Amino acid sequence: MNFKQCMIFREITKTKNFTKAANNLYLTQSAVSHAVKDLEVEAGTQLFERLHRSVRLTPAGELFLREIQPVLEEFESVEARLTNLEKRPPLKIASCITYAQTELPQLLQKFNDHYPEAHFNVQVFPAAESIARLETGEVDLAFIEGHILQPSFNAKKITDYRLCVVAAPSVVESELSFPELLKRPLLLREHGSAVRETFESAAVLQGFKLFPVWESVDSQALISAVKAGFGFSVQPYRLVKEEIVQGKLKEITITDLQLTNDITALVRKSRYQASWLREFWEMLNQSK
Repeated sequence: MNFKQCMIFREITKTKNFTKAANNLYLTQSAVSHAVKDLEVEAGTQLFERLHRSVRLTPAGELFLREIQPVLEEFESVEARLTNLEKRPPLKIASCITYAQTELPQLLQKFNDHYPEAHFNVQVFPAAESIARLETGEVDLAFIEGHILQPSFNAKKITDYRLCVVAAPSVVESELSFPELLKRPLLLREHGSAVRETFESAAVLQGFKLFPVWESVDSQALISAVKAGFGFSVQPYRLVKEEIVQGKLKEITITDLQLTNDITALVRKSRYQASWLREFWEMLNQSK
């Protein structure tokens, strides 16, 4: 096994295609195929399942990717610093919308107070996308809504937040039961979002099914629709607190329902970690 073979292997896992990987690496398809064949001979097992127009990792291939990923990243990190070794690359972060809009900027500022030279590359994604990018090494750290139990990650709960129901200020009701709420027009986040899953799970546990009149990946779009009187929405309280205080939204008390979501930080389990990531994770461990 050599470094070039590992680079080829990782590129195939990204493209799921030998030809595309060869083009991206400026190699012939024959060179790529031979590299994989040599790896599989050395491993004594098949690393890719060959499909009609693509490939996918076998369980052995997934294990091999997890083993080589941190080594490749460490090499690339050093390579990127060769021309200017006193500078360190940015900490690449994926974050859910709720945390990015509320507490993440303050957390990064706190880190900058201790390490003024630190810099960040932040991208906002749904949880599934953040986890996928963390697994492939496209980001170093992910903040997601919900609690994740996955053996390839170290996870730390950062905080939690309350979910609330909001309506237009003109709505007469100040409180509703959960069944009464479900009869109202609902404006909800898309399937797969943490807020939607938490709310939908509560409904399913009580034998109800949701039929929203609006669905959106954008919380602000739903909030605007609520203000216009189109219905009721479930939102993180921290996201709508100011508008509730200012009277632009009305919080509706649900007498038989209380919902919260966790914010969890994730990093890959690895013997190798970039310096900024080690220091940032240590700060998270020390914070309450």
